[in-house]
Amino acid sequence: PPPSNRTLSASLVTRCRTLLSDLDALQSLLAQTQRNPQIVEVRSLRSSVLSELRTLEKLDAQVQEVEAAAAAAAEGSGTFDDDIGTRDEVRSRLGHALRSSNLPFYEAVWAIARGSCSGLVAFGKRFYWGSGAGDGEGKDGATGKGGMGKKRASRDKKKSVFVDIVADDGEEWVKVSTISETRLLFEMAKKGWEADGSEDEDGDAGGQPRTVLRNYASGDGGEGEGDEDDDDDEIELVKLARDMRKAADVTRVRYKTPRLRFVIPKIEEGSSSEIDGLLKIIRGYGIDVSCGGNVYSSSQGEPTQAETLVRLLPKPFKRFTPTLNVDCTLLLAAVSDLSHYKDIAPSPVHHTAINRQIDIEHTRPLLPTELWPAVVGHDLVCTKEAAQRMQEIVNIIGTETENQRMRILLGEGSFGDCNREELIQAYQKLSDYEIPADWKLPVMTVDAAPIIASAKNLAKLPPVYEKIEKVLSDINHSVFLYGWAAGVVTISSNRTVVKQIESIVEKNRGTDDSLEGPAIWVCDTARSLIGKEKGRK
Repeated sequence: PPPSNRTLSASLVTRCRTLLSDLDALQSLLAQTQRNPQIVEVRSLRSSVLSELRTLEKLDAQVQEVEAAAAAAAEGSGTFDDDIGTRDEVRSRLGHALRSSNLPFYEAVWAIARGSCSGLVAFGKRFYWGSGAGDGEGKDGATGKGGMGKKRASRDKKKSVFVDIVADDGEEWVKVSTISETRLLFEMAKKGWEADGSEDEDGDAGGQPRTVLRNYASGDGGEGEGDEDDDDDEIELVKLARDMRKAADVTRVRYKTPRLRFVIPKIEEGSSSEIDGLLKIIRGYGIDVSCGGNVYSSSQGEPTQAETLVRLLPKPFKRFTPTLNVDCTLLLAAVSDLSHYKDIAPSPVHHTAINRQIDIEHTRPLLPTELWPAVVGHDLVCTKEAAQRMQEIVNIIGTETENQRMRILLGEGSFGDCNREELIQAYQKLSDYEIPADWKLPVMTVDAAPIIASAKNLAKLPPVYEKIEKVLSDINHSVFLYGWAAGVVTISSNRTVVKQIESIVEKNRGTDDSLEGPAIWVCDTARSLIGKEKGRK
């Protein structure tokens, strides 16, 4: 027999509190480990779960009130309020509300993320195609205060899909559906869809419902009235599959379209030929489909709560090469007094940008929270042009300590014969932070020109490099084309140039889905030199 309302409401409230606690634990770990905890979007799911908890607590209170009134009536010491219906009607209404709770869906999303995802980016994110394509929600350019803005926003939302889990540092989109087999079969019957093995084999689209589905598969993307009519006959899972494919096709993460995955835990594959036919259509969109209760399980056994949460943390360095190519922007950040002295205070004598960097540094210090975690353990190189530019800037405006750090960083002057341990000891004397022992100093200077020329001559670079090098300054040409030609990851805080390179690659992609530009990791924050000042030590 189904559980009583009292048992069900108590169970749902307890489970919802447990889920909320798990999400709070994840947010706490993000706050402890990430320079910017907001880099992982948990708030949307947490807000939904919190709202659900408040609803369930109200329902639980109503259930207790009804049961108490019923008990009192049974003992003859009270009356049941006839204004809200009979006792059974109220119990039925409350039972329906409890069974309709969204909690099982939220639990499924969390369990699937915990059991099969890593490198979490977001719970619940909207992606668009058409106008503003390729951007997440809030970045589609479809906002405005006037009527035109509202109409555009409304129109664009029709060309969007809501993804439940964005994982693998943006490279995987996961859609979760907790639809039951009974409900799915009912929807299929209601919309006139029937599986036909012969049609599956020969691709004939003779049946009308099959024609509707195949029209979407053709990807014509029309927005006429006919499409709206087709929507009425379309099965929700197929519509989601089509929409995810459309949005993914105009989204690139590190030059690749995201992998798509559907997880449907309440459907068992092989139990219904009609549903199996539907799953085949979904897979036809290039979507991996997982069904059944085992979708919650981890392939690596049963991890602890701590192991699970750590696996969900972003993995921004997972594709780093053993050697990293350091841009001039980060060479400067590594020697700046702003990055090393904790007691520098904002001052009217500083430029506004410097004061802003000082404020950020006090709350999220660049070297220990972002740059060192990225580079320690890697061999570090920079191009001759990047080193020269840094030296020019430091020699002109750098303080004495910034000049000293520059010589240590590059192993020059009196530090030319020092080993790594000696360089780190020298650096430590000029920093308030503990210098990591596995920071591989010095940064070795390389001659980029022959490496780039060889890659061009041997056709190691795709033809799009010609368009990219036309827009790059001499120093950026040496830095980014060297990394590309040498097959090493370049690290930089020059987000503007990186976006420019990515844009050129995408505009010239054509039909080449495998085209990739240089591998670049962008550091969130730049650091300037503080500059020479009178009276400063």
